[in-house]
Amino acid sequence: MVVNFLFFTIKIERQNAAQRIAEYNCERYLQERANAQAMQAAQYPDFAIRG
Repeated sequence: MVVNFLFFTIKIERQNAAQRIAEYNCERYLQERANAQAMQAAQYPDFAIRG
């Protein structure tokens, strides 16, 4: 269902359990990857690391 307002739009979607689990796993992976890149950058502060 999509509800349009003057300055924004609200979109309501229903998800089943498998979709929620897949989305959670994706978010968790992205967070772990960002943490790993941050740890790698912290080890070598004199160099710029591009990921």
